[in-house]
Amino acid sequence: MRSKGLFLGLLLLAFILFTTVAVYAGTTGKIVGKVTDAETDEPLPGVNVVLDGTMLGAATDLEGDFIILRVPPGIYSLRVQMMGYSTSITNKVSVSVDMTTTQHAKLSSSVLDLGEEIEVVAERELVKMDMTSSLSAVGSDQIDAMPVQEIDDVLELQAGLVRDASGGLHVRGGRSGEVAYWIDGIAATDVYSGDMGVEIENASVQELQVISGTFNAEYGQAMSGIINIVTKDGSAEYSGEISAFIGDYVSSNSEREFGFYRPYENDISAIRSPHADSVEQVNPLSDYNSIYNLQASLSGPVPVFDKLNFFSTIRYFSTDGYLYGLRWFTPQGEKGDEEIVPMAPLQKLTGQFKLSYQLSPSLKLSYNIMGNKNEYRIYDRYYKYNPDGDYQRFENGQNHILSLTHVLNSTTFYDLKFSYFNKEYKHSVYENSFKTVTYDTIRTIDGVASVVPRYVSSDETYVHPDSNNRAPAAWSFQDGGMKMDHFKRNTTYGVVKFDMTSQVTKKHQMKLGLEGRLYTISANYFSIIPEIIEDEPITPFQPMMPQLGTQNRYEYEYNPIEFAAYIQDKMEFKNLIINLGLRFDYFDSDGQIYADPKDPNVFDPYLAAHEYKNPDAAENERVEYTLAERENFWWKDASVKYQISPRFGIAYPITDQRVIHFSYGHFFQIPSFEFLYGQLDISKTEGNSKIISNSDLSPQKTVMYEIGLQQGLAIDIAMDLTLFYRDIRDWVGSSGLTPTYLKSVAYTRYINKDYSNVKGVTFTLKKRYSSYFEAALDYAYMVTEGTASDPDDEYNDRLNERAPRIQIIPLAWDQRHTINAHFSAGTEDFRVSFLGRFWTGTPYTPTFARGQISGASAFTGLEENSALKPTITTFDLKLYKEFTLRKKMHLGLFANIYNILDSRDQTGVNSDTGDADYTLDIRNASSDHKRVSLLDDNTVHSEWYVEPRQIQVGLNFGF
Repeated sequence: MRSKGLFLGLLLLAFILFTTVAVYAGTTGKIVGKVTDAETDEPLPGVNVVLDGTMLGAATDLEGDFIILRVPPGIYSLRVQMMGYSTSITNKVSVSVDMTTTQHAKLSSSVLDLGEEIEVVAERELVKMDMTSSLSAVGSDQIDAMPVQEIDDVLELQAGLVRDASGGLHVRGGRSGEVAYWIDGIAATDVYSGDMGVEIENASVQELQVISGTFNAEYGQAMSGIINIVTKDGSAEYSGEISAFIGDYVSSNSEREFGFYRPYENDISAIRSPHADSVEQVNPLSDYNSIYNLQASLSGPVPVFDKLNFFSTIRYFSTDGYLYGLRWFTPQGEKGDEEIVPMAPLQKLTGQFKLSYQLSPSLKLSYNIMGNKNEYRIYDRYYKYNPDGDYQRFENGQNHILSLTHVLNSTTFYDLKFSYFNKEYKHSVYENSFKTVTYDTIRTIDGVASVVPRYVSSDETYVHPDSNNRAPAAWSFQDGGMKMDHFKRNTTYGVVKFDMTSQVTKKHQMKLGLEGRLYTISANYFSIIPEIIEDEPITPFQPMMPQLGTQNRYEYEYNPIEFAAYIQDKMEFKNLIINLGLRFDYFDSDGQIYADPKDPNVFDPYLAAHEYKNPDAAENERVEYTLAERENFWWKDASVKYQISPRFGIAYPITDQRVIHFSYGHFFQIPSFEFLYGQLDISKTEGNSKIISNSDLSPQKTVMYEIGLQQGLAIDIAMDLTLFYRDIRDWVGSSGLTPTYLKSVAYTRYINKDYSNVKGVTFTLKKRYSSYFEAALDYAYMVTEGTASDPDDEYNDRLNERAPRIQIIPLAWDQRHTINAHFSAGTEDFRVSFLGRFWTGTPYTPTFARGQISGASAFTGLEENSALKPTITTFDLKLYKEFTLRKKMHLGLFANIYNILDSRDQTGVNSDTGDADYTLDIRNASSDHKRVSLLDDNTVHSEWYVEPRQIQVGLNFGF
């Protein structure tokens, strides 16, 4: 392990250097304006400007200008008052993260009645004059109005974002995992996978901001975008809400897409099903498919403690999903109980508790804890009639954030944050991998003695791995066996983040910041193998854990460190806004790599205690080492990585309703840790089929450019048009075969080699709520091309004896046209919301149907990703009606209908037909009495269709 002294020294030095000026990362905005005399239009100095219900405010200077810093996102009432003048109150002043809200006020002299207040209503700014790169912000009120139930549903609606069939989020053509998730101003990304580390519920969100353009220097470790979430603070008065709904799939789709076959009762021949008259067709969606949701939130002051407020929320959600199987067989190969089994169920429990303590007008302390616990499965169609043979998956996450905000004066404050993140994940079929199998000896019909396992239904015992690797017949589902892997990982990191913000002058807001992270990454993997005694597998089969260091087992723990610092200036002139920044990133993986790539740690259990460094050398040149001695020269430390990244953005307001922006930036991201850490040892017999991790991977890099126009079209309508280009280099890919001194062994490792470029245009048209309705239209056209969609592509090509790729191709998520439209109409107590989506199909590689072809000139494939899947169109609807029970108490009834038209659109297709319903390959399939289920059933991919119509009905009670 490398010493942490260098890192701690850098952290201390940076702290000394940067505590003289400024930065605050992404949780607040600011309000600026000018107060003038309504009659003379002269500026009024010394006017008090405050935000009602908060301790935030300012006084105007000699020119009548005011600036209110560190305003959390939300909707406020701005109170402007001065002796001798009437009081002006501007309601519905909207503030967004990192943005400047401009709100001017005019005061009339006190010829009016003493104490009279003039109230006006502010309109939400549709054209943001200081927006120098593409971003979209969604407030809690907007989320409440849409037919969405998860954060991911909201993200998917933003222009430039594409979600693939497996759920991965791609921002402006990047791979999934290139997005950084921030919660309350501090990183909350699972660095192993690149996903959001801890789930946040919609009810907890004060504002969700998606930065898909060239984000400022304060944000790092992301190449494609930033998802910035600010959670709600506790309120000064008690408030709360309880919400519950139940749901079901109500679909007119046929049994073929989502159904399965069940053997007729007492039909012995139906244990295998080559004939249609031996089974009945079952559609599980015709029965009740449970979807449950219960959520509660409570906010208010903590008794006894003055100015200590809390916000809390908890949610339980459970769904069986729409993909089902039938327990026709057990994993042990016996006849099952024929129960219908959900194959992609999800149960999750999430919670959040946040304390905010205003110790004084200048000092605020907050603590936020978030957590989730998930149990789920991922659909695997080959286990459709042996559903218990698939993995059970468990995921637990927690995130603690402690924040201290100290206001030094009216223009400067600093923020100190501490964060602790932990996420555990594991999967296996059974928890106990070594439960002993009981065997009986019986005689088969032909008189030959056989040893077979004796099981009861409660037994959870593994069978021979070969049972999972074979199919009973061509075009058949599994009739037994299970997946053999046991995997468990733990990702933990602590973050210390110091930020300071200073409004140095009216025109310059300086930001400086530094951050340090300490990680602990550990994992334990093994795949069960037959127990071996004296080099021979035991018969009958007994499970065994492989030896550490073989291909089927590894363990590791690493402690990488990361440091970052940046400086940024936001310059706001009358006709020009500039964001200029510089960021420094430093990363030490704490990993090791082979000192000589040709001499890897080849494990051979049959060797004695000594090995040779070069077994191909002449006898007199061979040097003998013990295994312990060899460890000293096998490895060397991975190199430290660092980069300096400039960021630049400019906004040029042409009028008060038109602004042009341009931005440019270099972005740096360490690859997901799943590529840095993992299998390092290879075996003599399996080296050629193994891909190993690489702790010395360089950062992935992108250079991004964009130019855009915001234009107000009417008092409540505005558009945004942005063109962008990305050049992406050093993506993680797989190497060619690396030879070793052992001629029979070569291996593949992850390296920085893949390339991509993305160009596109996004268009957004929004109508603010007025005349009882609001609407939004988001359109994106993107061309995403590169050398490989997945880091394993070249490795998989080689395993399948395909020629290596030598040209740029459309990537798997190259969705050229994306349209999202939202329409909402109604009043405060009744609302109808409508959501429509249109996506063009993503690429796939077409093939010719299999036939009897031969000869050297026989052509077997077409250009990779040269065809497109069908387009997808879905519509969702939300109905909401609220009833006032008494003062500040209400009861709401709602219904959410997803895929209201019950679309059968296809997300996947057969490569020979371009259709999910049919493949020509079955023309050559023959009948087989060992086949599980019918031939037609074996061609169905239920997961290749969009989710059927789902209806949820529920109620909420609030006060």
